[in-house]
Amino acid sequence: MAKGFDETTTLAVRWRKAEKDRVITYPKISSGWLMHDFLCEPAFQALIKELAERGYDLSTLRFSVKLKEGEQ
Repeated sequence: MAKGFDETTTLAVRWRKAEKDRVITYPKISSGWLMHDFLCEPAFQALIKELAERGYDLSTLRFSVKLKEGEQ
């Protein structure tokens, strides 16, 4: 389990200090690729840039969503 996320049921993105980069955990590989593609979108990158410019600590950014019961 990655810092509060159950990788068998949760698609998640968080900052990992050791790598100094975002880490994606996923129960389904296709969901991992979907999240990766989203993170590369210009709109997401613009949001990240804007948040940084407004003084937000991006290392605290976390996103997660769990599978529905019985979808594992």
